[in-house]
Amino acid sequence: MDRGWLGAASQGEGAPIPSQIADQLRGREFRNFRAFREAFWKAVANDFELAKQFSSVNLARMKLKGYSPYAAPSEQVGGQMKFEIHHVIFLKNDGGVFDVDNMRVVTPKEHVELHK
Repeated sequence: MDRGWLGAASQGEGAPIPSQIADQLRGREFRNFRAFREAFWKAVANDFELAKQFSSVNLARMKLKGYSPYAAPSEQVGGQMKFEIHHVIFLKNDGGVFDVDNMRVVTPKEHVELHK
């Protein structure tokens, strides 16, 4: 994966959800956040331009199961190895669980920093 869209995932609040992906997910109902996350990563994998930024291994995981792609080893921390979805306004502060405008994609390392 090159720096592309997820280049911002290791900085600040992370990479915003691309508008074309947000538009696909907005207004849909999900039984839980896991179902949302799976739909999100499948949508990213099926977007021609975004898909170019991922390795074939990550794309297969994303398309088949909706799994999060692996972050670069330098952005992994502890057992956390995959990109994560971060809520800018924390859920405990009434941030919307499924509000795509309240989400950013971050590396595990950056997610730890954001929650310090």
